[in-house]
Amino acid sequence: MPRASQPHTPDIDLAARRAYAAEGGTSGVLTPELAAFCQSGLSVIVAVCRPAEAPVAGLGCGCLILPEDRMRLLLPRPGNEALLAMVERGAGIAVTFSQPVTHRSIQVKGSRAVVTMPDEGDRLEAVRQSQGMRWELVEVGYPPAFAEAFCSVDPDTVVAVDFTLEAAFVQTPGPGAGAELNP
Repeated sequence: MPRASQPHTPDIDLAARRAYAAEGGTSGVLTPELAAFCQSGLSVIVAVCRPAEAPVAGLGCGCLILPEDRMRLLLPRPGNEALLAMVERGAGIAVTFSQPVTHRSIQVKGSRAVVTMPDEGDRLEAVRQSQGMRWELVEVGYPPAFAEAFCSVDPDTVVAVDFTLEAAFVQTPGPGAGAELNP
């Protein structure tokens, strides 16, 4: 992937999180701005793990922020079967959201994950967010046909994983990457 023409830095997200807390923002894991970022149509990489088992990674196609610090991860079932099976066995979950145009990246970690069936609105949201990712790929120079094929989502194959957000970390490359976004 080419160098970002509009690079983001970890310091930007860390300062924004501190400012939000200083202004009396809630103590939730994600600020409203970070919640909007995660739902804006990005690269969504998912990992799950359990003790004494090898971790499993997969690709998501979007998310929805739910009340009470919960997230609904949207992902296609095809290609994610092993990941979903591990979630059903009680695996912990981590999801990284990355914006190709800026390299801005946020990772959330969670627990109490459950596989559930999405409703029609969830399926439409998965398609909308995957088209946002398609735009991102074209913007950084990938051919439109490749971006369309890579980001194509069949709404009938989308499943959901609901989980409780435990922590968020800035993963944008640069000094400060990996720092927890504390309230």
